[in-house]
This record gives sequence, C-alpha cells and structure tokens, in this order.
Amino acid sequence: MGRDGATVSPEKVTIVSITVLGKYRVDATINSENLLQRIHTWVPDPVLGDMNYEHEFTNASYVDLGDGIRFPAGWHHHQGWDDNYQAQSVNAGHNAFGGTLADIRANDCDDPVTVPDAVLRADFPVEVTTLEVADGVWLLGGSSHNSVAIEFDDYITVVEAPLDERRSLAVIDEIVRLVPDKPIRFLINTHQHHDHIGGLRTYMHVGATIVTHWKNYEFYTRDVLNYAPRTLAPDMLALWPPTELAEGYQYETVRENYWLSGGERSMHVSYVHPLPHVEGMLVAYLPNEKILIEADLSDSRTLLGHVQRLGLDVETIVPIHGLPVAWSDFVEQLDSGR
Repeated sequence: MGRDGATVSPEKVTIVSITVLGKYRVDATINSENLLQRIHTWVPDPVLGDMNYEHEFTNASYVDLGDGIRFPAGWHHHQGWDDNYQAQSVNAGHNAFGGTLADIRANDCDDPVTVPDAVLRADFPVEVTTLEVADGVWLLGGSSHNSVAIEFDDYITVVEAPLDERRSLAVIDEIVRLVPDKPIRFLINTHQHHDHIGGLRTYMHVGATIVTHWKNYEFYTRDVLNYAPRTLAPDMLALWPPTELAEGYQYETVRENYWLSGGERSMHVSYVHPLPHVEGMLVAYLPNEKILIEADLSDSRTLLGHVQRLGLDVETIVPIHGLPVAWSDFVEQLDSGR
C-alpha cells in the first residue's frame, strides 16, 4: 500500500528485484500507474542485525518534469520496521523520517565522480589507546567512543560497549593484555543509543553481566540480545548462540542506584534524570578515586545537579567521548555558559 494508507484501492503491483554489491537484494514496488511506490532492502546493523531499510513514496508526491518524466518530490524512510505495537522501542516510530525535495530537474547531472582505487580499497584498522587514569582504571580510547576498564579484586568491570563487535573485541584484547588473569564480569551500559550499544552482544558472549537501566530491558531482550538470524554480517552471538541467551539472567537492571565492590574498590552506578538527550541514562562513580564516568553529558547542568544531589565528591570526569577533564573545569564551563 505504501504511503497512501490502508484505504487505497487494491491494485496489482510489480516487484523488480536486483542484487547490489553481490549480496544486498533490493526490491522496487511499481504500482498500476507505473509509479515507484517503495524501495526496500536489508542492511547489516551491529545492534539490530539484518535491518529493514526502505523508502516510500505517495502518488500525490509525484511532480511532472516534462517529456513524460514524473518524479516523487516527497519521501518517507524507515530504518527498522514501522511497528507501533512495540512501544518504547527502536521500532516504535523513532526510526522514521522524511522530506520534500525542491527544484527538481530532469537529466541535469554533473559529470560522474571517479573514486580512486586507494579509496575503494581503504581499510580502517581498529586502534585502541590506553590511558591509566588511576591505579587499575584505564581509559581505552583511539576512536570516537571510549570504554573504561576498572580492576576489582577478582574481576574486571567495563563501562560502555560502543560501536560494534570489531571495536569491542579489540578493547577486550587490550584488557586481557593489561589484566590477563581476571574475567570481565560486568559491562555497565550508560544508555540505549545505537552508537553506545553495538558491542553489547560481544560482552554478553564473553560472559559479562550487562548492567543497564530497567527501561532498556524490553528493547534489549527483544531486539538486540536475541536469537534472530544475522545473515548479512553474522557476529559471534549469531554464529554460536549460548543456550542461556533467552533466560534473562545476564542482566542487572538499575532503577536508581547500583553498587559493585571488590577488595578496596567500589563503584556506584546511578540514574541521571531528567534529560532531554535520552531516558535511562546511567553514570558510574568511583568514590576512592573520586572519578565520574559519563557519556554524552559533558555540557549538562542535569549532571551537575545529579552529583550535588547525591553528594558525590568528584575530582575527575572520565568521558566516553574525549579525554578526562577536571570537575572544576566542567563546573567553570557550565558557569561561563549561563
């Protein structure tokens, strides 16, 4: 039916399928007026796996460009299914956007651009840089997103599993090099944005318990940590799924506060709210080291209020984006922006 809705009259359509880049099947739906109604394919996504990817067009959006050419000036796009029955999920309308094109001209294109062979063959190796911010606390950077490893008496806790499996495996290798005799027992997930959860499946597969806000539980169990086949870019969890995946005890969910301890070290995980950026945000605080680990809150007055309300004695912020900063500099930055 496309974007014309459920009241459109039934009609016979034609589906044209091609294979792109040797593995992506792309389907085009052409309606009875010989107008393109929908383009659909599947693409690999580190969070959702084989992900629906589609553009839809309404008949009313087509404009006449002359010489028998009609072109859609409006479009609607989905990444993931447009499933409004799945409330509070990536599949519930937050994955859609659209637009209207202006100044459309037929057959008015620049010369094609030739992509150099070096660009076509380019590979981007995963780099992990290590910065010890306190004894047994490491910032694992070298990318747009960091992870933070914290050593306890008999285990390791990692804050954040961003981007994808490849990045997470490289970070895990570095953690094993730093502390070869202790398992990664906990993965603290700050929030559910896709760039911060692409490695959740990796850490779950190596045996880590995922600590996250309770509001993320349904989304993660249904759409992320599941048995759904991943055919386009299978990860470890898809190739070798553990039988315990569906049993749910690989999670610890947080409502307000959560504590980890071991030996001389403790960690306080707490829920930050309200935030316009995201719901279900967690931060991790190391009281002995006076370190606060945060994601996406470097300019947030809510974070300042949160720390003051809980009475946390913070000296250093260790961010998931960027390098550590002094708490006093953070406060000064907020004050200067008043």
